[in-house]
Amino acid sequence: MASSRRSVADADLEELLRRCHRDELLNLAAVLRVDPRGKGLRDLSTACARKLRWAGSHKLRSLFRGMEPESYPALLNALCKRAKVEPRRSLEATESAILERYISETWATMDDETRLRFWSEQGLRPPVPAVGEKAVARVREAMGDHANYALSTSVTPRMGAAIAARILAVIPGGQLPALFLLLLSAARPNDRILVPAVLEVSRLRQLVLHRVTIGIVGSPSSGKDAGIKAIFGIDHGNVSPVAGSTKEVQITRIEGTTATYVVNTPGLGDVVESVTEEAKQVLDHIDVYVYVVNSQGGVQAREKADYTACLRSGRPVLAVVNKIDTLRESDRERYLDDARNKLGAPHDGFLAAAFDPLPQLSETPIGVDAVRIWLRERLLQAGKDPNELRFGEKDEAA
Repeated sequence: MASSRRSVADADLEELLRRCHRDELLNLAAVLRVDPRGKGLRDLSTACARKLRWAGSHKLRSLFRGMEPESYPALLNALCKRAKVEPRRSLEATESAILERYISETWATMDDETRLRFWSEQGLRPPVPAVGEKAVARVREAMGDHANYALSTSVTPRMGAAIAARILAVIPGGQLPALFLLLLSAARPNDRILVPAVLEVSRLRQLVLHRVTIGIVGSPSSGKDAGIKAIFGIDHGNVSPVAGSTKEVQITRIEGTTATYVVNTPGLGDVVESVTEEAKQVLDHIDVYVYVVNSQGGVQAREKADYTACLRSGRPVLAVVNKIDTLRESDRERYLDDARNKLGAPHDGFLAAAFDPLPQLSETPIGVDAVRIWLRERLLQAGKDPNELRFGEKDEAA
C-alpha cells in the first residue's frame, strides 16, 4: 500500500505523465510549447518530458553526455540550488517546496481579490494573512496530509508563469560582461520555462495521487443508486423500482475525502453526448468502472455495448450482477456463468451482489465487501493515496 504511493511520489517525469489523462497534459504542453496535435498520450508525454528536461539542462554539459538532457531529479535539485530551496526526500516533496516558495514570494504581489479567492478555494475563512509564509503555514495546518494537493491544484498555469520572475530575481547574475552573460544565458537552464513547467508537473502528480473517480454504469433499474448507497454510503434518494429513474449524470464527492468522486450514469452512449462539458471531463477521467447488471433483465445488446465501452477506456472494469437474491439458489451458478460469458468478463472482474436485498433474505446488502475490496486493490495498484479510499476502512479492519 505505502509502496504504491511512494512509486507515484517518486515516479520519474515520463512515467508520471503517462499516468495522466491526455487532456490533462495540454496545460503542460502549452507551457513547454509542445504541439499536441496528432499525439496520443504516450507520444505527448514523451515529447513534454523531453522538452522539460532540455529546458532544465545546461546545454554545454549536455554536449559531454552525447546531447542527452539532464534527468528530472537532477534538474530539480539544480533548480532548488539556484532558487535557494532545500531539496526534500521525494520528487513530490521537492516540487511542493518549490511551489511553497512561489506562493511565499508572490503573495505580496497578488491583489486582495486574488488572495481571497485562493484562500476560499482552500475552504478557509478570512482574515487572509498578509505574509506568504504565514498563508502557507495556515493551509498546511488546516489541510494536513492533503495540503500539497490543495496548494498545487489552486495554482493555475497562468499564475505559475509569474514564479520565474520572482525566483529568478534572487538568482545572482553577477557583474559579468554583457556578451558573456548572453552566451551563458543561452547555455544555462531556461528557468522561465522550467519553473512554470515544474509547478504544472507538481499539480499533475497531486492529481494522480489524490483524485479518484469511480464510475457506476448500468441500464435503468439495474440498481446503481442502491449500489452507491451500499458501497459508499451516498444516498441520492433515488432508489426506485421505476425504470429510467436516473436521467442524467450525477457526480458526488465522498465526504471526508480530498478528491474522491462517484459518477452515476445510465450508460456511456447517448448520455455522454448530452451532458455538460464539465461532466464530460469527469467522465473522461474515470479511474475504475463498476458495471451493474440487473439479474432480472440479464445481458442484452445494450448491456454488452455499455460494458464494452467501459473496457475501451483502458481502465479496470468490474461487472456486478445485482439482485442476485431474486434468483433461485439452484439457478444462480448457471445464470452467473451465462452472464459472465455473454459480457466476456474475466473471473477476477465479475461479482454477484444484492445491494437492496429482499428483507426476508437479508437485512443488509449482500456482496458489498467484495466490491469494496476489488475497488481498493485496483486503485492502490494505480498509486492512489489510501487515505482517499475511505470506503475500504471497514474491509481493512475485518
